Amino acid sequence: MGKAYHGNHLVNILIGIIGLLFFIVGTLMPGNPCQRYLFLAGAIFLTLSSYLEKNVFFTVLEAILVIDAILTFLNLPILAITIITFIIVIVTVIFFAVKGSFKERYLIIGTIGLFFLAMGVGTLNPIAYTIGGFFLVIYSYYSFKKGYQIALLFIILNAVFTITSAIGAYQWLVH
Repeated sequence: MGKAYHGNHLVNILIGIIGLLFFIVGTLMPGNPCQRYLFLAGAIFLTLSSYLEKNVFFTVLEAILVIDAILTFLNLPILAITIITFIIVIVTVIFFAVKGSFKERYLIIGTIGLFFLAMGVGTLNPIAYTIGGFFLVIYSYYSFKKGYQIALLFIILNAVFTITSAIGAYQWLVH
């Protein structure tokens, strides 16, 4: 059996930390035009880091976010972005099912998180973001417990994301 990662493990994690920092700064800048650039850069760095760490789920999750970030630059209607995102998520679920990945039950939790995150991206609904982030925190925790060190970055990222989106959901509900 080969290494559990490509290249230099420390460099891979540092790439992920850079992506994490881009995302965290982006979540703190709602409505700022720079936010899209930060999310795109963060998603690219985290996709690369996840790929180098040989974690298929996080690689796919971040690749979907890269695609979503690119779609926001195309000024497409939100309905078009929603449809494209849902098609990608459905293809992802089919990929995991064909691969037999759902034998690991915790992947179902991650997939639920992915579904709600995609729904949040498509509808800009902070409640969907919060639910998706919550499930992704749980999935990230299980992944970390299974030995995927890159999952620690995703625990942090999804916890920050879930908290900020929960605050947004609360503000959305009371106004």
